[in-house]
Amino acid sequence: MKKIAKKLRDQAAAMQAIADSDGLKGKYADKIGEKARGLSKRLDLAEDRYREVKGHLDGWADDMETAQKKADRALQDAKDAQRTLDAHKTDDTKGGTKKDSDKGGASEDPAVKRAEEDLEEARRKLNSAVSFYDERADHYASKIRSSIDDDMEDSWWNDFKAAVGDADWLDTLADKLSDISTVCGLLAVVFPALGPVAAALAGIVALIHVIQAVTGNGSWFDVLMDVTALKMMRNGTRAAKAIKGLQNRSRTISQGLAKQKRATESMRASAARRSAVRGRASRLHRSLDVQRGRAAATRVRNEPLPEVTKQEVSRTTFGDQTMAKQMKDIRRWRDEHPDSQELRNVAGEAERQLGVHRASWLVGTGLDLADKGGERMTDEYERTKDNMTAPVGSQW
Repeated sequence: MKKIAKKLRDQAAAMQAIADSDGLKGKYADKIGEKARGLSKRLDLAEDRYREVKGHLDGWADDMETAQKKADRALQDAKDAQRTLDAHKTDDTKGGTKKDSDKGGASEDPAVKRAEEDLEEARRKLNSAVSFYDERADHYASKIRSSIDDDMEDSWWNDFKAAVGDADWLDTLADKLSDISTVCGLLAVVFPALGPVAAALAGIVALIHVIQAVTGNGSWFDVLMDVTALKMMRNGTRAAKAIKGLQNRSRTISQGLAKQKRATESMRASAARRSAVRGRASRLHRSLDVQRGRAAATRVRNEPLPEVTKQEVSRTTFGDQTMAKQMKDIRRWRDEHPDSQELRNVAGEAERQLGVHRASWLVGTGLDLADKGGERMTDEYERTKDNMTAPVGSQW
């Protein structure tokens, strides 16, 4: 505190010198002087606080030393008295005698009596030392409270920053949730239902890291890593939804193509009959052609997703079986209607979205594992992260 007070005093003088300087001219100089003068006053207030509290702690240290000496003397007196009592008991045991007074059972040996009195006096000395210690503690605590009850008041923001800094459980919670989120993220490729769980946990971890970073109790590097991970998760989720939509789109296009193809084939097959008949029979044939086309479209719509092998799942989507089936379904309808430019476009966009999904998973997972590995393998990594710590807002 003495060193801090001196630094504050020196800095206050430096700020005041800047405020009083005549070497700068212009509006900017007036603004600098105004800010420097205000900061100098605040530094003076801080210096007063540290200097006064330092004096109180000096006095407290002296009184603590006095109390300790009193306690040490009481302890030594008690040890001496106890040794006398122990020696008397040993002599009685060896001699086979036991000296009791005829009143109250106290020993009549003057040495023993004096030792018992000394032991009791040692207890009184110890109680006196403890009372002195407690009284002095209350005295200096009161003086310190009085010294810090000045015009230099902490804002609610500083109180909040201090509370976050004292909340060690936040670090533990963030580490645990981060580990669980990583595991869920790895398993989500096999069990897609875990994907939202991993994202939710990652969001909570990011919120904790943001709170710690803005209060100066955490690294902005962690926030950067969290934001990147959430970005990758969002990109991967969007890509998965896009592939699902593209698969539905390819089915819809294929339904229309199947309907048109089946109706065309039916019309060609019955062209001769339709040319030979008139009226009601002709209308009946046209109705049958429409029904056959609709039936073909219905078969496409109700066609189940194709089955996929384990190799196809691992190679295509890193374990996401549903997405692998959707991609295979898109390719199937593209191959079944090779002349359809629209289906080729849908398949091409699906391949692009699949690449986005793969890249998002690889980048997000890779960064997460690298971050956790760096923390466990080297202290230099932690020091680098600590260098990216900067609170938001006033330090007072």
